[in-house]
Amino acid sequence: MSVLINDVADYLAEEGIGTVATDIFCGYLPDETADCIAVLDTGGSEPDKDIPTKEPTFQVMIRASDYSAGKAQLDAVRAALHRSANISLVSGETYFYFILAIAEGGHLGRDDGGRDLFSINFRARTR
Repeated sequence: MSVLINDVADYLAEEGIGTVATDIFCGYLPDETADCIAVLDTGGSEPDKDIPTKEPTFQVMIRASDYSAGKAQLDAVRAALHRSANISLVSGETYFYFILAIAEGGHLGRDDGGRDLFSINFRARTR
């Protein structure tokens, strides 16, 4: 797993969205946890050849046993991350110049267990 998604997960925990390894996971949604969040790497843009920054993208997926709770979680994640700037986590290695939502995010349907799935994608500039 990348440092980036670990740092995003830590930031979400600091913002009161959940707890890492309890209901926020890096790289996967565990089958046994009904209501949870996953932070996933999704690549990014080509690095600038002159400026030592990166522009990674990442996805936050939410699984909820209740649609309204999942939608509220999606809105909380968007509020915590979109337009965030100059973030340096004490425990992390990533400095975020900014984080922006790529789109509003939304409902993806239900999984095989009947739980609602939501997703929102972000891009960031980091060093």
